Amino acid sequence: MGVILKIVGAVVLYVVTKAVYNLTLHPLARYPGPKSWIISRVPYLFSMNSGRLPYTIKALHDNYGPIVRVAADELSINDPQAWKDIYNRKDLLRPPQWANRPPGVEAHSLISAPAEDHARFRKAINPAFNERATKEYEAVVRKYFDTLLSHFDSIIDQGNGSGVVDIIDWANYAFFDIIGEITWSQSYSCLETGTGHASMGVLLHFQAFLIAATIKYFPWLDALLAAITPKAAFKALEEIFEDSHERLERRMASTRREHPDVVHYLREQQAKAGLSEKMSEAEIEQNLLLIIVGGSETLTSAISGAFHCLLANPEAFSKLVREVRSTFSNEDEITAAATSKLVYLNAVIDETLRLCPPFPDTLRRYVPASGAIIAGHAIPASTTVSVSCYSMFKASAYFSEPEHFIPERWIDGRDGAKAIEAFKPFAQGPHNCAGQALARMELRLFLALILWKYDIKMIEGERLRKWEEQKVYWTWEKQPLRVQLSHVKR
Repeated sequence: MGVILKIVGAVVLYVVTKAVYNLTLHPLARYPGPKSWIISRVPYLFSMNSGRLPYTIKALHDNYGPIVRVAADELSINDPQAWKDIYNRKDLLRPPQWANRPPGVEAHSLISAPAEDHARFRKAINPAFNERATKEYEAVVRKYFDTLLSHFDSIIDQGNGSGVVDIIDWANYAFFDIIGEITWSQSYSCLETGTGHASMGVLLHFQAFLIAATIKYFPWLDALLAAITPKAAFKALEEIFEDSHERLERRMASTRREHPDVVHYLREQQAKAGLSEKMSEAEIEQNLLLIIVGGSETLTSAISGAFHCLLANPEAFSKLVREVRSTFSNEDEITAAATSKLVYLNAVIDETLRLCPPFPDTLRRYVPASGAIIAGHAIPASTTVSVSCYSMFKASAYFSEPEHFIPERWIDGRDGAKAIEAFKPFAQGPHNCAGQALARMELRLFLALILWKYDIKMIEGERLRKWEEQKVYWTWEKQPLRVQLSHVKR
């Protein structure tokens, strides 16, 4: 009994001593934050795994100011300068807990890669998403959007002039098929079957990723679970990897292509790369799978946000519809080049990305041994630093009426240069989104085609949920959004 009491006493003493140190003597002690979060990582991880972390961090910034200590060794920073100071540096990488590779996977991807490998991957992948390549993808994008419109036409015809669709499901099918076709010239047949593919259960994978990151904060628990977790627990993930491997093998074995795809550009890059610059087949596979997820999930989130915001703001919705329908006289005129010139459409997209950023979670980076100057503050080594898109984009210091959907702010410049500096929906620096030009093209075409052809309204008796009712597991939960469609009478 005496031994047990000594052990308990030692544990209590350690916890108390650590808490006092974190609150008073730690190098980050001068930064404000909730004491319970500073003492223990548990409140942070609980908020994250309950799907509320971006909301909570915003509330903390509202309470404590632009720099908040959200854990003993972590700062969240709401300052536009932080975008440059954190994300323009190649040596600020993801913390070890957030650079996980899936079980059994040795190859790195853009998410987990060390600095040198990340630069090598981006050099190989960037040509597949430059301006020339993006233009070449337009025909593929349009092909699948035309298929989507045909499905909507059939649903309307079956409903004798109007039909009900879940706009989020159908958008997800379209974007998933498109990115599959663009990546390795093979879609996932989601639009054809009207159902999702196994790989589309990405939100569940994000939740698993968050759980894995949580466990990594407790090395003893990580080691224990790694030892006792049966291989069968990863069966669904293994099936996705196997499917991706087979798709890549088929594409690599084929020299014929109907249109440019990412594999084509990778092949070109591999052919002229030096031995040290080449990507292994396993690295190619992991990075292409990341492109599949990033090129579908983020766009579905953006379209979900756009329709939520437009349906909740009828005046803005009507203004956008007028712009689209007054600009084009038929569907063939709706092109990437033409939609890029629609002022209000582009403002709607930017305002959607502000209020509903595809990745509202924090973009975490780890300060190296040399330390870092971030937003004028000397930050010590081994500190995790981040900018939260959700918090930054809703900060009243940079945006007037930040909670309101006001596309006009991007036209009349009411918020000035500070808003432009704060607004980085695709991140910044060497780790920014490679496919942002493609994403904007797809968003413009999707919205313009849908709004030109159909009248859209909420179903009578159904409530438009508030956007913030959704949970966030790295990205938005995306609740169903059923709307009523009918053909525009011309």
